[in-house]
Amino acid sequence: MRRAGSLEAKSLGLKCAAIAGLALVAAVDLAAAAGAPKSVTCSYLQGQELTFPVPKKMGDLPPIDFDYPSKVTRFSFRDGNLLLVAMDESDESRVRVVISAQRAKGKASYDGQILVDQGGHQLQLDNGPVVCKAKG
Repeated sequence: MRRAGSLEAKSLGLKCAAIAGLALVAAVDLAAAAGAPKSVTCSYLQGQELTFPVPKKMGDLPPIDFDYPSKVTRFSFRDGNLLLVAMDESDESRVRVVISAQRAKGKASYDGQILVDQGGHQLQLDNGPVVCKAKG
């Protein structure tokens, strides 16, 4: 009889440990989600801005509101790096926006370069510095 009680106590201890472990994992996930930025605003070329939401799942692509209808085809926002590539919606071979920026040391911004095509039917490429800030 004594042995059965000992097994029950061990089983109860394992269950408690498992529940505590799951609670800890859930708390860490919630804290990470709460601290994750919800949007990024990039300032470039004479005061222009481009703001887009940060997707909740890795691999998802954010929508952007650019001067010409564009679709994001590449997006990465991790490990201190930001990369966004958007193509023209009607001509998928035409690049509209490329942002490549790195987290600035000691600052809350991502600094880098931007290339935009703001031409209608003709190619009109502009490039220069970009400063992006995550908000959330």
